[in-house]
Amino acid sequence: MQKVYTIDLSMLVELDKEEIYDLLKEKLHLPDYCGTNLDALYDALTEMGECDINIIDCRKDDNEGSRDNSSKSPDSSKTGSKYSYIDKIKKVFEDASELNPDINLHIITGKYLSRYISLYDYGYQKGRHYLNASRRSPERLVCTKSSEEFKNMIPDAVSCLVIIDNGLYDEPRLLLSREYRYPTGQFLLSVPAGLIDADDAKSYDSNSSSCKCNDEKDVDTFSNMTPAMRAAVREIKEETGIELTDKDIIKTVNPLVFSTPGMTDESNALVSVIIRSDIEGQLSQDGAEGSELFDGFELLTKEKAREILKNGVDDNGIFYSVYTCIALMYYVSDLWKE
Repeated sequence: MQKVYTIDLSMLVELDKEEIYDLLKEKLHLPDYCGTNLDALYDALTEMGECDINIIDCRKDDNEGSRDNSSKSPDSSKTGSKYSYIDKIKKVFEDASELNPDINLHIITGKYLSRYISLYDYGYQKGRHYLNASRRSPERLVCTKSSEEFKNMIPDAVSCLVIIDNGLYDEPRLLLSREYRYPTGQFLLSVPAGLIDADDAKSYDSNSSSCKCNDEKDVDTFSNMTPAMRAAVREIKEETGIELTDKDIIKTVNPLVFSTPGMTDESNALVSVIIRSDIEGQLSQDGAEGSELFDGFELLTKEKAREILKNGVDDNGIFYSVYTCIALMYYVSDLWKE
């Protein structure tokens, strides 16, 4: 079984020396008799078997220890000293990995960190680096996960494949919107989508792949939805005005897909939502939040969806996202009926 160990150096900053080594022993599964000093850590690392070790270094002001502390508060010199010692620990990992070929060491540093997107430098070999744009905080990065953790992780966001099949129209319709996507500078034909938040990720039945929608306020009935399904209920309400009911069907099409894994570890779940309830008068984009900007809906027939899919652009000649392409293919292929 693959052994993967991850050490977040920022967690060491507030610890004293003994606590630091206690944490390292726990994280690396080192023997209790391992000493609490750099030499003992080096010896233990050089004796480790085959494994991956991820060192995450996203400490704030990580050059603090090398600065002149004369104009700072008394505590700042202590902080600088602690940063300097943590740098020595980091160097021990680097030196040990050079001597021990069984250690596959990755050094991950934060170039830019924010709530919604961050940029990390992934040092996958000595002298070799790869930039990764991510939605994730340092401790949740995909590249630090073991195979088992990878297979069970929750995606960053959900994309909803919404089909209205309630008799309101002469045939079922694929519901899309025109949403302004700032990096493209255009209104793109889009599916309802959004990030999965902490509340969505609360306990759920991992074996649930489809269900009828229930009132989100009812915790007992809502708990059998996956995090992606929960997020779908919320995003559809916000972006389309539709409140799902127990007549509507939510189904997981794909639990997690990567759109551009050469640049980012961002992932989406694909969720199919079949609207069977009466939604007349509900369609609205008034629930847009923050920077969200919409310019109307498109209710596509199968013939129109096939035309847009074949042309590769919408009626305005504008390209669309990979998730819109998936929605079009899912709809015209009748996979949603299965």
